Amino acid sequence: MSEIASRTLEILSLFQSQKEWTGNALSERLDVSPRTVRRDVMRLRDLGYSVDADRGPGGFYRLATGSHLPPLIFDDEQAVAIALALQTAPSSVQGMNDATARALQTVRDLLPPHLADRLQTFAVEQIDNVWDLAPPKVPSDMIALISSAAQDKQLIKFDYQIRSAQSVQDSQVVAEPHKLVVWSGRWYLIAYGQREESWHAFRLDRVRNIGLPGWRFRPREFPEDDVTRFVQLQPDRGDLNDAWPCRGTVRMVCPVELVAKWAPGGANIESIGEETTRITMGAWSWSGLLGLLATFGCNFVVEEPAELAEAAAVIARRMTHASQGIDAKARS
Repeated sequence: MSEIASRTLEILSLFQSQKEWTGNALSERLDVSPRTVRRDVMRLRDLGYSVDADRGPGGFYRLATGSHLPPLIFDDEQAVAIALALQTAPSSVQGMNDATARALQTVRDLLPPHLADRLQTFAVEQIDNVWDLAPPKVPSDMIALISSAAQDKQLIKFDYQIRSAQSVQDSQVVAEPHKLVVWSGRWYLIAYGQREESWHAFRLDRVRNIGLPGWRFRPREFPEDDVTRFVQLQPDRGDLNDAWPCRGTVRMVCPVELVAKWAPGGANIESIGEETTRITMGAWSWSGLLGLLATFGCNFVVEEPAELAEAAAVIARRMTHASQGIDAKARS
């Protein structure tokens, strides 16, 4: 009986995480036969839960509209996962610090005592990394609107600012939202631009005046297998030009795929040849910026500004002086 009760609670938990489940999917997830799944569903109905069933190929189970689940159904691992997720929530969402703290306390108040006590041991404090500029913040209501539009297959319309090392362009976008992605703390919307007739990763901190025109769209299949690579290779993926006190542009002898993979999330990249990439990035000092560029282990030429070129000459003399000690020791 304890196994049956545990499995019944797990089915309810699965209905919380996903609206519809096929019988085969439930059977594989629970490691039981389809016949046992049918019996479990009947047991839920006997307990007062209205579960709809669509029979035949492609059939599914789902809770009927208006059905209510128990407030919280968590096992130990799920409770810990929620506590950690709330305490390490992205800091790039405006006004979420207080909300996540209150949500964590609400979860603790509703959990059984042994789980609530266990969560107290998972107190986490985030520390900012001075090597990486804090990402721009985006409003939570924008994230909610985009998520809802993607779920309901509704078009969105917004003003968007495209920034590169050479220019700033304002454009109006009508897009089919596909999914939200967070990379290096920065929020991106993967969407199909109807006017451009192409896929793009839009930086949410550059979106303004977003709204719903009221039109729906037919879902498209995202053409890329690797979402991370798609986001990294966007030429206007980086932060605004005034984000760092020292910011410069170099032409690097390195394929754009490698530069995109290892460059910081705030860097802008541009392919200017099969083996050459233009990269614009920033740091706390000109020496710090040159140090970051040197980690790629390839030749590069400074394009701008003059301060970066001057700093490169100074660093070159320092590196030459540093290597002379080894040369002198080798000669002796």
